Amino acid sequence: MSQTLLPFEWQELRRYGGTFTSLKLLLLRFTQSRSFRGADGVIFLTEYARQTVLNVTGKLSGKTAIVHHGLNPRFQITPKAQHPIRDYTESKPYRLTYVSIIDQYKHQWHVVEAVQTLRTEGLPVVLDLVGPVYPPAFDRLQGAITRFDPDGLWVHYHGAVSYDILHQIYAEADIGVFASSCENLPIILLETMAAGLPVVCSNRGPMPEVLGDAGLYFNPENPVDIADAIRKFVLSPELRSEMAEASFERCQQYSWKRCATHTFEFLRNISGSQQH
Repeated sequence: MSQTLLPFEWQELRRYGGTFTSLKLLLLRFTQSRSFRGADGVIFLTEYARQTVLNVTGKLSGKTAIVHHGLNPRFQITPKAQHPIRDYTESKPYRLTYVSIIDQYKHQWHVVEAVQTLRTEGLPVVLDLVGPVYPPAFDRLQGAITRFDPDGLWVHYHGAVSYDILHQIYAEADIGVFASSCENLPIILLETMAAGLPVVCSNRGPMPEVLGDAGLYFNPENPVDIADAIRKFVLSPELRSEMAEASFERCQQYSWKRCATHTFEFLRNISGSQQH
């Protein structure tokens, strides 16, 4: 099963420069490519992931299948009523939430700059960031916070939160942000969709394959583009409501029961081929 794409996307791997992390990813690129070429079957989590890996390995001799992972049902939250932005104030702000590790390909610092743009326009928005850190990327995030919110008024970094209570973080949000540029199957994006939130999302990798037309997209390395996408949602409760309902409905296809069924069907298929 292919579960990470960082070793197979050169432009993403290069973000780590001459570090041990780069060496580790290069070794994974070599060892996983060899494993996939020698396998009787390989499971990919998205079509994007399959094509990305095959661009590196070439055509595989074994069979392949797309089997999506599932989603814990406790993340399911019925979309809530959407209110106009005039109903929000600095004391009762509109909350943007981005859950993910602080890492080189997650681009939290660009999101901070985008939210600063919206605040200069008078929109009462705040940003909640949740997740563990890769130290060099955390330095970049802290630099952005120091530049745009030196008094700590509207960027709130909550650190790593226990998975057992993560659904509560989504429940308190008004918009879900996902700005990653490299994913295999973005479980966090699925969680955000399941939480009944309107989603603004990176246009890279498999994100359009997962979210479809049930969200708004942006270039994750362009703060202006990020701000434009968020602004469209903030100013239109009707659009938020429509997209929240659509993304909530779309995520229903990602279940562990379906994952198990398709996985065992593939294994039986491989086993039957070997017996003949």
